[in-house]
Amino acid sequence: MRTRTLDCPTCGTMQPFRLLDDEEKAAVRAAKGDGHQVDNLWRCTAKGCLTYYRHLNKYDRGLLPETFREEEAAGR
Repeated sequence: MRTRTLDCPTCGTMQPFRLLDDEEKAAVRAAKGDGHQVDNLWRCTAKGCLTYYRHLNKYDRGLLPETFREEEAAGR
């Protein structure tokens, strides 16, 4: 899995980020509309963090639904 170390505004530190998987992309599309581009969205991999943003544009960020936090904690 490809990761990048980016600044996470939620965690307040540099964290590894990975590209959203298909389920996460679908959740973002459902929340933001079908026309929302989801191909270059990166998610913080810190335990319990739901933050995602487009690489180099952390001001256009969002949070994944809580269900993704639960799945991550369960060892998804």
